[in-house]
Amino acid sequence: MGSRRRLVALLFLTGTGLMGVACGGGDSGGTPPNSTAIAKASVDNGDAQTGTVAQTLTAPLQVVVTDGGAASAGKTVTWATASGGVVDPTSAVTDASGAASTSWTLGNTSGAQTATATLSGASGSPVTFSATANPDAPSALTIAGGNQQTGTLNTALPLPVQAKVADQFGNGVPGVSVGWTATGGTVSAGSVPSDAVGISSVTVTAGGTAGPISIVATAENLSGSPLTFNATAAAAPPLPTTASVKVGNIFFTSNHNSTTNPAVDTVAVGGTVTWSWGPAAGNHSVQSTGSPTFTSSAVQSIGTYEFTFTTAGDYSYNCSIHGSAMTGKVVVR
Repeated sequence: MGSRRRLVALLFLTGTGLMGVACGGGDSGGTPPNSTAIAKASVDNGDAQTGTVAQTLTAPLQVVVTDGGAASAGKTVTWATASGGVVDPTSAVTDASGAASTSWTLGNTSGAQTATATLSGASGSPVTFSATANPDAPSALTIAGGNQQTGTLNTALPLPVQAKVADQFGNGVPGVSVGWTATGGTVSAGSVPSDAVGISSVTVTAGGTAGPISIVATAENLSGSPLTFNATAAAAPPLPTTASVKVGNIFFTSNHNSTTNPAVDTVAVGGTVTWSWGPAAGNHSVQSTGSPTFTSSAVQSIGTYEFTFTTAGDYSYNCSIHGSAMTGKVVVR
């Protein structure tokens, strides 16, 4: 009886296994992979176009959806922009050839813009399209920089004077001629075209008389033109007649402007410079590296040394011990 039971159990298990093989048919039992894919149309897909801000691109954007490599109709593709523009329609159903398309109106900001086509669950989604938006026609001339400056007589103002040529949306427009004139000073050029970001720029040199400077920028048929900038020409402040330099552990430092190695000071002709050894300064000296010769009497760790400059020029100095590691300069005007 025991042998018979064992034989029945073996036959049952064997039959179950065979049934599993027969039912499975070799299938792994997993979910088949999604074979739907979306991509740009191979030709005339509308990618990488150049247009004008706020205008509709010439060619529509187009994608193709496939399923298992064959065209897939009836799939809903969602269109969107990432640059403030507009697509129409915002969704489209693929046709018999698997194609879906939309028109793209660029946003108001010049430069690179993007749009996308999305099909949920499809490989390749989202598909990204790019475009370059050029500025619209020049519309306005505005101040971009350099207004309300004060400069020294017969010297260029600290900053360039700049006017911006812009379209109706504020985008800079290149290649527009801007004329420049000045009263109470001079401009570096009478006409300067706007650059890649719409800026026309000149250097303005103050005249020889203290007072107001008026700078005018002009661009034909633009609102805001002529555009007036104001500046002031002033006499240079008198040069100081004294300067002081701190002598420290392998450094000279100007007490006036904190420049170090080199410490740089400017004084008037006849001005006196004083070097003072600080606490724990160590052993150092002051010696000129050119003419006229000036030098502290000896290497020292405390005290002061001073020299009066009677002739205009630039005078460099260092420490006789540390050389180029410890330097300074006195400018005499």
